[in-house]
Amino acid sequence: MNKTVYKFAKNAVRFGLLSLFFILVSFYFDKEIMKEAIGQMLKHPFILFSVLGIYFLSFLLKGMAWKIYLNEHVRLSSCLIGLFYSLLFNHLFPLKAGDGLRVMVMNQCEKQISVARSFHSVFVLRVMDILFLMILTGIGLLFIPLPLKLPGLYSIGLVGCAVLIGLLLLRYVAYDFLSGQLRLLRTSLSGGRGLIVIALVFLSWILEGAILYGVSMIMLEPLSMGEAVWVNSVTIIGQLFQFAPGGIGTYESVMSYTLFSAGIPLGIGLSMAIVSHGLKFIFSFIAGGIVIAVCPVSIKNVKRWSRMKG
Repeated sequence: MNKTVYKFAKNAVRFGLLSLFFILVSFYFDKEIMKEAIGQMLKHPFILFSVLGIYFLSFLLKGMAWKIYLNEHVRLSSCLIGLFYSLLFNHLFPLKAGDGLRVMVMNQCEKQISVARSFHSVFVLRVMDILFLMILTGIGLLFIPLPLKLPGLYSIGLVGCAVLIGLLLLRYVAYDFLSGQLRLLRTSLSGGRGLIVIALVFLSWILEGAILYGVSMIMLEPLSMGEAVWVNSVTIIGQLFQFAPGGIGTYESVMSYTLFSAGIPLGIGLSMAIVSHGLKFIFSFIAGGIVIAVCPVSIKNVKRWSRMKG
């Protein structure tokens, strides 16, 4: 019954986000704003390539954190290949299927890393991602004045939903499984090595805000870097409720209303969300194409891995 309630709550949030997306598109989508945004992007290739470069750097830091966390002579290239396979598949399939592929790609690239060890590292780093995103979101809420309107309170409600889902998930995860992961976590993050991993993961999420920051500069709706990081953090937390490839719909609705909280009108915010999300799609396809060429994975293996349980 408890799992049923959890599933119902998550699906209710998904349905709410999808409904909000259709409302936004119906009432606030402006073709002229979008045309202007695309035109401005083409006029500022330096800004465009700079923010994509910083976005790549954020993944480089995540790859370094993963390499240091595993601490078993793992190549940085293997970590990046796993990350970009995960990114590509999360943008191709409705639900987040990329992490399972990331686990198995690491095992294929680095034979000394068992599937269990690879899974544990991905699990822990994902938990760290969520915790740091919540911390960045909480810091932003302290400094960004939110209007006392439904859209302004929307982002707070979203964070509350994410926390609730996380607590429910932790409540009903098998105790033996969770305690085993925590024991490995304490060992892996002990000492200076753990501090480096934490710092790299945290910094990577700050750098990911560069995409939105660059889009705001190009569209002449400037956000501070702090605001861009905050909006991006809330938006990525919203992807916990992803139900379409790359979180289409979820991403745009969350970012639009969060931008509204930061003072950007909904029509412009929707265009900024679509453009920034589009850039992330383009990046994921380019990076994914490169890793497929460098380290191909057979369709047979992908299907086999997707059917694995436990």
